[in-house]
Amino acid sequence: MTETTPQTINNLVAALLEAVPSVRAELLRAADQAELSAALQTLGHRREVAAAEILAQVDSVVEDRALRKAARRELHRLRSIGVEPPPVTSPVGDEPAPESRSRVVAVSEAWSTDFDPSGARAVWQVAARPLGGIWLAMSVLNDSLGLQELSLVETTRKRFQREYEAARSGVGTWVNLPPEYSLRLIREAVDVSREAGAGLPTRYQAFRDALGEADGPPERALIYDTISPVEINFNPAWLDDSTLLVAEPELAGWYVPVPSELRARALEVAHAPSSGLLVPGHEPEQQALQLIAEAARASLTPIVRRGLRRRLEETGYIFLQTDRLHQARLAVAAARGLDDASGGLPPERHPLLRALLTAGLARLTGTEMVGSHRASEVLLELVERAGGQQQSQGSSVETRPSGLIVPR
Repeated sequence: MTETTPQTINNLVAALLEAVPSVRAELLRAADQAELSAALQTLGHRREVAAAEILAQVDSVVEDRALRKAARRELHRLRSIGVEPPPVTSPVGDEPAPESRSRVVAVSEAWSTDFDPSGARAVWQVAARPLGGIWLAMSVLNDSLGLQELSLVETTRKRFQREYEAARSGVGTWVNLPPEYSLRLIREAVDVSREAGAGLPTRYQAFRDALGEADGPPERALIYDTISPVEINFNPAWLDDSTLLVAEPELAGWYVPVPSELRARALEVAHAPSSGLLVPGHEPEQQALQLIAEAARASLTPIVRRGLRRRLEETGYIFLQTDRLHQARLAVAAARGLDDASGGLPPERHPLLRALLTAGLARLTGTEMVGSHRASEVLLELVERAGGQQQSQGSSVETRPSGLIVPR
């Protein structure tokens, strides 16, 4: 380890000031942390635009969080006395600047996990670095909230392989993704974040500089390369059977969040079967379907509905990649039933959506009891019976969300 001295610090500062941005980025990444920390303090006291430019660049290329924070602090010092870094400009047409374009490298491999109950999943991407080693980008994408987390690190192929094997041995299902498609998934998540008015992770700019940015979200989900919408239209039983998917581990715990204001109404419906007064046309099963419709109106915003549709499409691809073609067909049929452009069904008549809304309502009732049964169990039974009555009127197939997980 090189001893940190005033001379080594001055040498680093001089090298940074003289270097062009691309070379400077490599110097910043390769610098000794102690030397760079001291150099940042020196730069923060130099009343030069070039010093401000270096401090601004640290935040996009240096991985160490403490160093990025120190750079922001020193940049604030310069800004307080009127020294600003030069703006980042692009040529006409919003094309990346030549400097930025030359640093973009192609993603060579990509993977994703299945979704957790909140609609989040991990996406990993790998790209070879021109000077050796690899970039490893690790993102967390949420179908309704967008890009929630992102890290970009320089590492070696061997170290990455160890981390990847450790991650795969944990919980979840991992599948390969086409590299270009993975970039479109990131862009889709960025667009969702912006639509929701949420900020992007601080490392997104560095990610875009290193790996690039797709020009838009996926034009269509990968699963439609194998299962066509026409095939789904000719097999309506796939949607009827979609509640069978809740028995798959990838759907464990899925539910649609329901506003707490519906708790009292959910408990009222759960008590309906034990009521002595049953009004014709207001049987407990009918009340349960009305409750599902109310929950859907309160919960299924366009963003939530679209996010759930995309979650099912992407989960269908996971089923396909893990040799479960029938489950993939059920997932895509359920996704198509959520597509307003394809004549999406009312929620109370969409078997899987009905089950997920019921799971959301069941979570509201907690440990409340109705006689010797939990209120959540009574609700599930009512909705199952109501669904069976609907299907007996419209088809000969009865489905039951028997795998639905009731919160304890």
